[in-house]
Amino acid sequence: MKKVKIIFSIFSIVSLLSCSNSDDNAETPQVVTPGEALLLAPAKDDTCIMGTIVNATESEFEFAWNAGQNATGYTINLTDLKSGNTTTITATETKRTVRLLQNNPYSWSVTSRASGSEETSTSPVWKFYNVGEGIANYAPYPAAIKSPQNLETLTGLTTTIEWVGTDADNDIASYDVFLGTTNPPTDTLGNTTNMSISSGNLSLGTTYYLQVVTNDTFGNKTKSVVTKFTTP
Repeated sequence: MKKVKIIFSIFSIVSLLSCSNSDDNAETPQVVTPGEALLLAPAKDDTCIMGTIVNATESEFEFAWNAGQNATGYTINLTDLKSGNTTTITATETKRTVRLLQNNPYSWSVTSRASGSEETSTSPVWKFYNVGEGIANYAPYPAAIKSPQNLETLTGLTTTIEWVGTDADNDIASYDVFLGTTNPPTDTLGNTTNMSISSGNLSLGTTYYLQVVTNDTFGNKTKSVVTKFTTP
């Protein structure tokens, strides 16, 4: 009987060691992070690109990029810079044909994905202008508001509003700045040729909406996306 107990004990110890070694040697799954896609076309800041004309208001573009390392799929992030609306378009290859409005500015980037991984990588953002036939002058790109940032809570009751304005023709004339408590704002804060302006004294604990309209010398106007911020 003692012999049986000894054999059973030895077997149990060997089994435990075997299980322990198996767990210790188990490999930890590697997290795959896809690399950034390298954008190719439409080219960055291209203002003379027309695409393939489809009808009086639309044309088609082939978006193309170089593959990101380990990437198995992509998402094109396409923003209409006039309306501020962003569309996402999935792709399994490194190109995709998209129909766009003519005489309209856009920005785009590509997000890379890898199978079995939640990690993603997004390329830099490029801008371009989809021209129409017979266009002699381009409307400005919408101003990009730098400060205050969207959904920011200020630390005081006054702030400096800052933005970046760009135009394919380099003929920006001025900026109209609107600031108020309605969305979109209708109260004019001021008109300026600079890319900054003081907010003046703001009310305590109030939500404000900010929009910048860019004017060029040909009378073209482009509205920025509305920024929302709150005072303390």
